Amino acid sequence: MEDWRKLAAESEPHHEKIPEKRKGPDLLLKAISLSGFFSWLLMLPVLVLVQLARPEFVTFFDRWIKLETRSTWDLTLYRYAFYLMLLIMVLALLGLMLNAFRMRRKTDSWRINLILVFLLSLIGVTYYLLK
Repeated sequence: MEDWRKLAAESEPHHEKIPEKRKGPDLLLKAISLSGFFSWLLMLPVLVLVQLARPEFVTFFDRWIKLETRSTWDLTLYRYAFYLMLLIMVLALLGLMLNAFRMRRKTDSWRINLILVFLLSLIGVTYYLLK
């Protein structure tokens, strides 16, 4: 019974295990992480700027007191949000390019947060340009 196990073990290729040379996060990995961190950090002001730039919601009390509300987008704030989204795209793309250089081993993986923040900013930039 142990003969087939021995034969199966001998038939498998004997690859020497390559010792791990990476002793922790190197400069490249830190740069990728910082790129993701600053991209998401810049996404917060974009959300605030878009919220402030959109037309004001008219409530019952606004009509009752006859307050004037802005019914159009504040283009200055919206433009600042657009520039921040462009900066976010550049940072995320830089992080993704650095991540591509890092993809040499099976244990290396793509940073989903960089892909997500890049796609969100790409959608925002596209929406701004088409509107």
